[in-house]
Amino acid sequence: MTDKQPTARTIPYRRPFRLNVGLFMFLIIFIYVLISVLTYLTSHKTEVYEVRSGSLSDNQVYQGIALRNESVVNSDYTGTINFYNKEGERVPEGGLAFSVDETGKITDYLKPDEESTLSKDDLSRFREEAILYSRKFSPGDFVSIYDFKSGAVSSAQKISNRKVLSEIPDLSSTSIHPCYAEETGEILYFVDNCEGITFENLTVENFDRTGYKKNQIANGSRITAGEPAYKMVTDENWSVAIHVASAEEASELVKRAYIQVRFLENQMISWASVSSRSDDNDNYYVNLRFSNSMSDFCLDRFVDVELIASQQSGLKVPNSSITKGSFFLVPKEFVFEGVGGQSGVLLEVYTENNEKSVQFVPAVPYSENEDCYYLDDSVLRAGMIIDRPNSSDQFTIGDQDELIGVYYINKGYPDFRQVNILYQNEEYAIVAPNSLYGLQEYDYIVLYADSVKMNDYYR
Repeated sequence: MTDKQPTARTIPYRRPFRLNVGLFMFLIIFIYVLISVLTYLTSHKTEVYEVRSGSLSDNQVYQGIALRNESVVNSDYTGTINFYNKEGERVPEGGLAFSVDETGKITDYLKPDEESTLSKDDLSRFREEAILYSRKFSPGDFVSIYDFKSGAVSSAQKISNRKVLSEIPDLSSTSIHPCYAEETGEILYFVDNCEGITFENLTVENFDRTGYKKNQIANGSRITAGEPAYKMVTDENWSVAIHVASAEEASELVKRAYIQVRFLENQMISWASVSSRSDDNDNYYVNLRFSNSMSDFCLDRFVDVELIASQQSGLKVPNSSITKGSFFLVPKEFVFEGVGGQSGVLLEVYTENNEKSVQFVPAVPYSENEDCYYLDDSVLRAGMIIDRPNSSDQFTIGDQDELIGVYYINKGYPDFRQVNILYQNEEYAIVAPNSLYGLQEYDYIVLYADSVKMNDYYR
């Protein structure tokens, strides 16, 4: 039997350890990212608000009805009526107001071979109308383009009528009857059965726009003797009446005697005197009386107005950011600037051997009155004793008072800042800008003050 030969054991080759620089850098970056994510997830996050300048107003918008001194003029003739002035234009006493053509043959007096041209004044009027319309035009109110077209056509017809009338050599021998204004005023070519309304006989039904009917008297239309030809507004004094909800609301407006009014149609602002009345059905009305700008609204029966009750400008802050803080009242002579210009107090402390000494404790004032600074309670406590510098006077901390403010977080940590509220509504407050202990524009504050945890870092 043959003996077996022993076999040699194979030892695997092991590469010597070498530091992999790339792997090491990857691990460092991975650990850094992991720590950053954990820090972010565990840090206190809240919504912030950037303080900006703004304004708030407590204005009320009303739908008003225009009350004017209007006189309706009826025609003495039957026939085709022609106008010679732009609606709303001021016509002097004795000026040509309209004419009535009994036969309807006024165009026969035109010379067909003569080229009709517009004067420089006529062209200037058309240009002004076009510019005013283009400034007021809004794509959302496209229907207004038809009103502009109608007005332009009407103006052209009136210019043509005036030209025709001037070319007729002897009106007395024709069927055309010119009619002249009996008094000076703005001429209007519509009636609406509201001409006799005054503030004294105003009713709540007059404010119903759905039942309002405006009867336009068209240039070139047929008119019967005794029918309205035009009406004239002869007084620059006019008013806008509004219907208010209660006697208290009316009383508050009347107390002011005069009030600023913004007309929503053109954003013009004017002052109005204020009076009020009520009827037997407990409806309350307020009359806003003006002594100017009547001609701007003489074509409108209903006028929407905004009463400018109050408007305040400053730094605009959400109400949710506003909170209250409690602070110690410390006499000013006990607060001084230490090394580096930092404010603080000298706090009495005792060593292990029960020896008294003083220690400078930083304490930043958050506000002040005539005698005291407001210091927070982050370091100071009630009952602590502080010394007056270079004196034997002492003061025991205890008296407290509240301040209204917000939490300022420009540096990440919440810090109380006092605010002086100038005006406030349901959502925002206007606070005084650039006050000594307050806010400045572009500061960041906590949006919801009740979510703040002191000493937490905010991102």
